[in-house]
Amino acid sequence: MNWAIKICFFFVVFGAIVFFSPLSETCFADSTVIGFIADGSALDDDSYNCMTVVGLRRLQSDYDVKVQVRCGGFTAQSFAKGLNSLLDKEIKIIVINASTHRDLIVATVKTHSDVTFILNGVAVTGYPNVSSLHFGQRMGSCLVGALCGWQSKTGKIGFIGGNESPVILEFLCGFKKGVKLAGEKVDVDVKFVRKGLSVTGFEDPHHGNELAKAMYASGVDIIYSVAGLSGNGIIYAAQESGNYVVGVDSNQDYMAKGNVLTSMMKLLDVAVYQEVVSVLKGKFTSGVKEYDLLNGGVALTDMKFSRHLISKKIRDKLKIMEQQLISEKIFFDCSGI
Repeated sequence: MNWAIKICFFFVVFGAIVFFSPLSETCFADSTVIGFIADGSALDDDSYNCMTVVGLRRLQSDYDVKVQVRCGGFTAQSFAKGLNSLLDKEIKIIVINASTHRDLIVATVKTHSDVTFILNGVAVTGYPNVSSLHFGQRMGSCLVGALCGWQSKTGKIGFIGGNESPVILEFLCGFKKGVKLAGEKVDVDVKFVRKGLSVTGFEDPHHGNELAKAMYASGVDIIYSVAGLSGNGIIYAAQESGNYVVGVDSNQDYMAKGNVLTSMMKLLDVAVYQEVVSVLKGKFTSGVKEYDLLNGGVALTDMKFSRHLISKKIRDKLKIMEQQLISEKIFFDCSGI
């Protein structure tokens, strides 16, 4: 498996195909333009950013729109440069994937009230032109924790996060809750590719691989990978060692068939599509939008390549827990995470 870091070139090519093909010249001459900017440089991450791009591609297919993509880089200065390059083109709908730069985003929102911002990963409320999408990562991760607790043969499981941002800590909170509800005596080893809020933690598959190999060597037999592109290295370590991993954000089950037990999908493609369509149709509403188990915003995969490894009893218990989460019978206290 090639898990070297991927950069924005893929999306530059993607953009060129859209903008300079004969079809775009004839059909999109006066169409709406949607801007998309994300932290870091790895937009083609097989995970969080890729799910957003799937939604944008669907919008291109279904509506008369163009898409302009920018990499935000790793500093506030580079992010501001990328964001301003979209604003300079007078783009009126901008999708942002970011776990940092909240103050910068707020300042931009205030000075560009004629632009609609759709935010993933950073909460900005109180502005009529902003939709902040919040996904039920605690709910989905609770199911993952329970699955790992029930499925582990060694009594040792792991969690590797890309960094220690609030979103990743929500994943960890839900995961630990699920492990506890599983009722098994299971130890949880927690590591982060980067301490603090560094976005580079989501773009270091080599270090993710090293962390995972060390965990597996210590007796951990299942790791929950919540690390973006770094997770590719974790998945490779599971495949290489014959252990198991749970993917994140997109359906990563195919990446190591039989070694990836399931993936906790955050359906950004659906959410971004719905939010942009609401703008196009003049039905946009601002505020925090919840996408969780209740409305299909998060979900485990169908376990196509691992179903034979997971007993029907465990799968039935997961269904029961899912209904308990949907009916809000399970509560989360993340204060100690």
